[in-house]
Amino acid sequence: MKLAQDWGLEALKGIGKIFMHPSLYFAVIVAILVGFWRVKRERADFHISVYPPLQELRYLFSSGWIIGIILSVISIAAGFTVSFDILATVFLAFAILTIIGGFRLISSAFTIGLAYLVIYISKHFQIHLSYFGKFESTSWTSLSGLVILLGLLLIAEGILMIRGGYKESSPKYRKSRRGLTVGAFRTKRIWMIPMFCFLPAGPLTAPFSWWPTLDFGTHSYSLILVPFIIGFQQQVQSTLPQIAVKKLGKQVLWIGIVTVCMAAGGLWISILSLIGTAFAIISRGFISYRHRVREGANPYYFTPRDNGLIILTVIPGSPADKLSLKTGEVIHKCNGHLVRNTDEFYRALQKNRAYCKLEVFDTNEQIRFVQGALYEGDHHELGIITVEEKKKWGTGEAS
Repeated sequence: MKLAQDWGLEALKGIGKIFMHPSLYFAVIVAILVGFWRVKRERADFHISVYPPLQELRYLFSSGWIIGIILSVISIAAGFTVSFDILATVFLAFAILTIIGGFRLISSAFTIGLAYLVIYISKHFQIHLSYFGKFESTSWTSLSGLVILLGLLLIAEGILMIRGGYKESSPKYRKSRRGLTVGAFRTKRIWMIPMFCFLPAGPLTAPFSWWPTLDFGTHSYSLILVPFIIGFQQQVQSTLPQIAVKKLGKQVLWIGIVTVCMAAGGLWISILSLIGTAFAIISRGFISYRHRVREGANPYYFTPRDNGLIILTVIPGSPADKLSLKTGEVIHKCNGHLVRNTDEFYRALQKNRAYCKLEVFDTNEQIRFVQGALYEGDHHELGIITVEEKKKWGTGEAS
């Protein structure tokens, strides 16, 4: 009974310790700033903000809890222990890389990978670093466990990308190589993965003879809920955001699986941890680089169409959203009239101000029919952002 009380009390204390971690506050500040910068860009392109300024903050806190619980169970079962030096180094790596590269560099492959390399080099070559010394409090086993964590967070990153990393991607206008206005998306996300870990000192002792399954050389522990921050950023212009991001997410997922396997072997063959870290950094960087090169070489998806008006995005909560219009669809006819630009589209809408009938090509090039009632004012602002030939660079507007 006393053992259960001690663990329960320590768990409550560990939850409270999340508010002592600087990563939490740094991530909140970054998410808010990025949101306001995004709104400013959207208004410059469309004269309207597509998504609210706190959208990034909402995703920061809403998406990573289930994965955090799963990783916490794994961490507690294994007795995963991190030193203060590791936590501080990971935070510094996260802060520096965020300032340098924004969301594109906060994958765990880069943040935890950089932290691992700094600690490894310091310990291996006996280099004294200010505040951390030579990382004497960090064992080699704990360092190998850090690479396992890197791989697990890469798996989490891949899953989150596949499940919803493409949702509510921010649209933008950009200039094509021929000087035409085309559409693109900036897909970016930041997630917090709250995960229980053990610090190598405290009131807790091993509850079972076989625990911890990973021996970190300590005999007493305290729990801490650590807010690990991960994310990604890519521009998508040659296909739909969900196709591109899901593909990237599957690749990141496999990198994470391979990294975990290498890092697990590193508990017995230490060099495998270093190889696993290098593999994660190089592979994750290569995926982003290859995507950027491919996007630059492929033709643009969101360009003016001869068969109608292509939808770049739909404003959430707008009449168009209620009509279930989707990004990438092409409005072919409105109330029986062929439309190729917004002027033709709204003239056709006004033929019947109380009701609209649309013929739409979906993303599979299949025709579908959309119809619904319009209320006073709806026909003036249906809530779609389109790409059309008559638009001038930098002067696009929402429809």
